[in-house]
Amino acid sequence: MRTARDQQKLHFGIRILTDEETLTLMPSTTRGGGHYMYRISSSGLLLCLLSQTAMAADLPRRALPPAVTAVPIFSWTGAHAGLFAGYGTLDRATQFVCTGPDGQPGARNCPVIPSKRASDGSFVGGAEVGYDWQVNSGFVAGAAADYQFTRLWGYDRREGAFPAAGGGFYRRSVAHSGQRLDELATLRGRIGFAVDRTLVYATGGLAAGTVRTDNNLSLAGFPLFDGRQGAVRLGYVAGAGIEHAFSEHLSAKVEGLYYDLGSRAVLPAPSYPVLTGYHAGSRVATDGFLARVGLNYRFGAGLPDLPPVALAGPATWDVEGGLRYFFSAGTPREKLGDPDAPGQLNSRLTYANAQAHAGESFARLEHNPTGLFAKGFLGSGGVTGGRLADEDFPPALRRYSKTLSLIKDGDIGYGVIDLGYDVLRRDGYKLGGFLGYQFASELYNGYGCRQVAGGTPCARPYPTSMKTLGESMQWNALRVGVIGEARFDRVRLSLEGAYLPVVSLSGVDRHWLRPDINPGPEGGRGDGYFLEGIIAYDLTPSVSVGVGGRYWQLQADKAHTTAFPFSPPSPMKFETGRYGGFAQLSYRLADFGFGETGAPAAPIRKD
Repeated sequence: MRTARDQQKLHFGIRILTDEETLTLMPSTTRGGGHYMYRISSSGLLLCLLSQTAMAADLPRRALPPAVTAVPIFSWTGAHAGLFAGYGTLDRATQFVCTGPDGQPGARNCPVIPSKRASDGSFVGGAEVGYDWQVNSGFVAGAAADYQFTRLWGYDRREGAFPAAGGGFYRRSVAHSGQRLDELATLRGRIGFAVDRTLVYATGGLAAGTVRTDNNLSLAGFPLFDGRQGAVRLGYVAGAGIEHAFSEHLSAKVEGLYYDLGSRAVLPAPSYPVLTGYHAGSRVATDGFLARVGLNYRFGAGLPDLPPVALAGPATWDVEGGLRYFFSAGTPREKLGDPDAPGQLNSRLTYANAQAHAGESFARLEHNPTGLFAKGFLGSGGVTGGRLADEDFPPALRRYSKTLSLIKDGDIGYGVIDLGYDVLRRDGYKLGGFLGYQFASELYNGYGCRQVAGGTPCARPYPTSMKTLGESMQWNALRVGVIGEARFDRVRLSLEGAYLPVVSLSGVDRHWLRPDINPGPEGGRGDGYFLEGIIAYDLTPSVSVGVGGRYWQLQADKAHTTAFPFSPPSPMKFETGRYGGFAQLSYRLADFGFGETGAPAAPIRKD
């Protein structure tokens, strides 16, 4: 049995030596000497440390504090570029003006025609670039420039007996006035306040647009005043919007803008020696609203604390966008019936082989877990050639007439936005359906006129330097379709078809040699279809090139025109088809930062 002294010699299983035992263990040559005292001190220190370690083994362990992870803070600082689409209006306040020989407005014998306000609207689309700066308080200041392709127009007509200043009337008279806004660009500043990824802002600046104003006035059956003017007009733009960043680089916005390009007067002199010295026309104000939805790619830091895409989990989103060159041709046709004789064909216009060159941008966004997708393209270009045939049939004319004109210029604009769902997805191919919207705009100008069938019109030819005929058409359509894609290693094949069950047409016919019916407003409803095929090759996992073909057919069987004064609307039929091929370059963006670290792989249905 151990004594108390023996217990003191044991400390957590380690025996402590007494002084006598320590001296006994020392070599005889050094006992009692101070030479080895440092060894004794070292041994004591070691034993002390060992004892502390043994004591710590019996104490509870404290968990290490968790690592502090900085919360990513979004920054709006940096450059951005993107696309937008929406709806625009062209408001106009038209004031008819007449001046006498001395320049006095409203002089004696001037026709008195009431002023008028009206508004028209249509699809708009374009692109934007800009730069923003953000301070720590959340205040954001920036600048942006944008360009939008517009086909906004509006034309008014007054007919009847116009009073004359000083007394009397001009009976059976017609006054036309209108304008069109072909394109609009803005240079704006913007300021706002950001709450993390959401930015609310106000914006304003300079606006510039290409505006064409024209009018004509026929008094008592004589087309006396006919004038037009086209120019780039400057004005201002102001509005507000909200933008939200879905990732460190991708943001979407909704904004509304009001633009004002001022007013301009067009006052031509009389075409005949009647009312010599007088000028009559109109002053038209040009303003309107734009409602736009846009998608921007931000080149700034965004969320710099997020892991690189290479370290993130499988992509939740697939985003691909690019550019195309599209060469196409088309043959629009319009047929004019008789309002008093159903089924009778009075006239037919054929714009044969109207060739056009266009550039377009396109994008497709896919949500892999659900199979939902959004896609679209937007393009515009110029018409470079074609032939216009104008036919008139008996009994509207006594003899059949056919005149030919050259199509020397014009333009096309078009766009598609679709939302869809892939109902079948397997390794190597997928098949889905979509619902969407399609827009198409066409402008064709015919020059010269020569008779080729022995009729009376243009029996004396007009030179090809003179604009004689023209047509502007806007088509808006609802799309329902299917799209399929198959992949063979680096090669992708895509086929798409859509039926357009609802199509609306708004058009303007221009007979420049007949001021009494120029312009001629047109409108109608119908249907159509769309086909497209693409073959693409992946140069890298991100970059691909491809070629494709496209065809669309639009028609409006239930249409009419109000071009003829003092007559009921005349029935019409319209159709347009455009076919062509394109080459494309696309880039697949690596998930736009939507992916999350360690995210599970997106499920793929196999059924």
